[in-house]
Amino acid sequence: MKLHYSISGVGEPILLIHGAYVNSDIWHYQQVYFKKHFKVINVDLRGHGQTPASELPEYSVGTFGEDLVHLMDELHLKKTTIFGLSLGAMVAQYMAANYPSRVNGIVLVGATASLRLNLLERVVTTFIFPKWVAMKLFSRLGTREFMKISFALTWFMLGNKWLGNNQTREKIRGAIIQVPREELKKIYNAIHSFRKQNLDSGDYPVLLINGENDSPVIHRHTRYLNKKIGARASQLEIKTAGHACNHDQPLIFNQLVFDWLVDNNLAQVNYSCEKTKETAISLGVG
Repeated sequence: MKLHYSISGVGEPILLIHGAYVNSDIWHYQQVYFKKHFKVINVDLRGHGQTPASELPEYSVGTFGEDLVHLMDELHLKKTTIFGLSLGAMVAQYMAANYPSRVNGIVLVGATASLRLNLLERVVTTFIFPKWVAMKLFSRLGTREFMKISFALTWFMLGNKWLGNNQTREKIRGAIIQVPREELKKIYNAIHSFRKQNLDSGDYPVLLINGENDSPVIHRHTRYLNKKIGARASQLEIKTAGHACNHDQPLIFNQLVFDWLVDNNLAQVNYSCEKTKETAISLGVG
């Protein structure tokens, strides 16, 4: 699979993985910021953005993960630090669990540990909204109808705060409308079939970040991952931000992640970095 990607900057590599139905542009602010110190690889997953659809009947998180491992081979990258948002956080977990020797560290934004983490989620995915119902629904919807229903349901259940600020919501709408109809259910299948990954297989550090207004389910999954990973994990929350907190509050997000990279020796810089955590906290970090 030939993925569309861009490379900016030089230095230690960072791989940016976007969420479902959006594309690499959701990382615009991070690409601009981190290219000053890193080689930033910003990629569109198959069926998203400028990467074409494929003939596979359905996708899994492993499908996307293997695509990215092949891309690393193509770019001669032995190891990288991975940033993953939402579906991208699932893919980052897959890569870290299955290829720990290729991973320097992972940043999980709005992460889910599994679609069947507890009893309630197992009931929902098995009986209330099983895979066959989702597939039948998506086979009947066009992209515009899918977007309208998704935004309406999200607003009804979680409110506009979960969707982020106006700019972020428009960014998401603009990306979804580009997704081919036949890709909708393939991508959803990857999310629906995601299960827990073994993140004990390596010694890489893990940063978990949520927006304050992210889904309560996502917050619970983040707490689970933080506890499960233990000493290698760090957890942060960004105030007045939704699911895509990297886009809602890019200044704070970039400062916090850069500090974490430096603290974990994942950034090669030639000067003494002034710590920005105090500044970030004053700007609204939990």
